[in-house]
Amino acid sequence: MAVTIKDVAAFAGVNPSTVSRVIKDSPSISDKTKIKVRKAMETLGYTQNAAAKILASGKSGAIGVIFPPIENKQSRPFFMKILSSINEEARNNDITVAIATGHSIEELEKQVRLMYSEKRVDGFIVLYAGQSDPVRQYLITENIPFVLVGTPSEMQNEITYVDNDNKLLGKEAVAYLADKDHKHISFVTDTEEGVVFEERYMGFHEELVKRDLVGKLLHFDENNFKVDGESAVIVMDDPLALMVIQSINKQGLNVPDDVSVLSFNNSVFASLIHPYITSFDINVARLGEVAVEKLSELINSDDKSKIYSEKIIVPFYLKERESVK
Repeated sequence: MAVTIKDVAAFAGVNPSTVSRVIKDSPSISDKTKIKVRKAMETLGYTQNAAAKILASGKSGAIGVIFPPIENKQSRPFFMKILSSINEEARNNDITVAIATGHSIEELEKQVRLMYSEKRVDGFIVLYAGQSDPVRQYLITENIPFVLVGTPSEMQNEITYVDNDNKLLGKEAVAYLADKDHKHISFVTDTEEGVVFEERYMGFHEELVKRDLVGKLLHFDENNFKVDGESAVIVMDDPLALMVIQSINKQGLNVPDDVSVLSFNNSVFASLIHPYITSFDINVARLGEVAVEKLSELINSDDKSKIYSEKIIVPFYLKERESVK
């Protein structure tokens, strides 16, 4: 027969209500009483079931991970890698993970609302930082604990977020190539949306001007992309870098002998085919770990008024391979 709170109370010589308050770690109970009650729980082998834990603490012991409403998430290594990191860190802290996903932003918001209203999760990690996002607005309006992976385009002072210094990444990319005597360097992208692009390109441009180098922004079109005098290009991410290398080869040029290619994220795509791509590793594993750490702090804070929004910057490093000469 399962041991109950009443059994623990009788063994410890206290009221059942005292045992309940000890389980909640109430500050109204003395340390001496807490020790006595916890010893009784250990001696009797008392364990709470999941429902009792939720009732006692008001917390589910779970966090939600919100994916962006895009197709083929499995083909994007960032999402799989950071989810693995989040799962590992959560498991180390006895936290379970639930996934929120949807084909549209409306569908996604509906799922997030349902998950929180049914107390299935205590807070969320949001894996995207789009503009005018109703999901993020709901979390803010309802004062729901959440951490953003990426840099929000608005309300940066009210949101806790974890990211790399993307502007510095752009600067470091130019500096690395300039130190190898490249003087004509362009930035290649297939999108101008989002803070990541804006900051990486801004860093690129500022460092280019600072060093008095030649370069421009190139928009990638698979059917009509050519380099024009560049000795090196900096590409928005690794999958795009693969397509850029293929296009350069179609021009009759060689990477890296004629054109060097430098990329970001150091994903599985960087070492898929030769030449392997020199790429900045954005430390995705650490991004996931920090997101769980910060969300746990937000969820478990006794005084929400003393919780301040934070910007946490995770360092990056360069993985040198074959695509830069």
